[in-house]
Amino acid sequence: MDVDSSMVPETGQNHSGGSQLTAPMEREPQQQNQQLENQDSTSGPGGSLSSPAQQQAVPAASDGQGQAQTTVAGPRCAPPYSVVDAIIEKKEDGPGPRCGHTLTAVAAVGEEGTPGYIGPRLILFGGATALEGNSAASGTPSSAGSAGIRLAGATADVHCYDVLTNKWSRITPFGEPPTPRAAHVATAVGTMVVIQGGIGPAGLSAEDLHVLDLTQPRPRWHRVVVQGPGPGPRYGHVMALVGQRFLMAIGGNDGKRPLADVWALDTAAKPYEWRKLEPEGEGPPPCMYATASARSDGLLLLCGGRDANSVLGRS
Repeated sequence: MDVDSSMVPETGQNHSGGSQLTAPMEREPQQQNQQLENQDSTSGPGGSLSSPAQQQAVPAASDGQGQAQTTVAGPRCAPPYSVVDAIIEKKEDGPGPRCGHTLTAVAAVGEEGTPGYIGPRLILFGGATALEGNSAASGTPSSAGSAGIRLAGATADVHCYDVLTNKWSRITPFGEPPTPRAAHVATAVGTMVVIQGGIGPAGLSAEDLHVLDLTQPRPRWHRVVVQGPGPGPRYGHVMALVGQRFLMAIGGNDGKRPLADVWALDTAAKPYEWRKLEPEGEGPPPCMYATASARSDGLLLLCGGRDANSVLGRS
């Protein structure tokens, strides 16, 4: 969106000027930036992912005879899978078979029982309903635009799953949507979904940031103005919100080769701009289609993916 927007979730809406994407700050900006560039490495190579508080033993309990017993905390069992028969009133309400789409969890808006309350939702965007071509068979792509694969049926559809009503619906937001794409990234920032990158019928999508504002009953698309150079067009990368503030984009493929670069955008600092980071330590190899998850303590975990020729076994 060609508007002056700062990224503030939920309570910081600027309905006259567009979406705001700034997440709440728990630390001063300089401290946050320093944390991004110099992540605490006290655990050393091969160290534990747990914080010092998490590594402490559970307090000792008495066995009734004056002897202290230490309770050892272990991992919890994962819940079992279960099939959810979602409600689809009309065929077009359901997303149907597709690949390369994103599914993003968005928190509720307002307080339950009050006017204007909107329950938690899952937002599905884009994806391809058919694939043509094969990147391995076609060899090295002749241009970044082709990326060795064509997507037939790439979409810019938005589908919503209402967690409380167990119902799928197709929604048509206000504003100009992103171009049809798949293998893009999507991340929730408060009650907004940020879309970036991907590949569509015409090749690689632009690197613009698109925001789907879900604060109101009728969602609205915006395009966020970002200054300076950024990650550039790519697909198969990962993006996550770290520390409720920093959008981090890592890896992917620019149509010529897998990447391992790291980019950060501070959603609380204007004008918005991407910064290329040079993290210390041994990073992941160039890869695409990995997964990433941000922890509440500021760690960003990456797992899996594939390089130019094979599936990666490291996590």
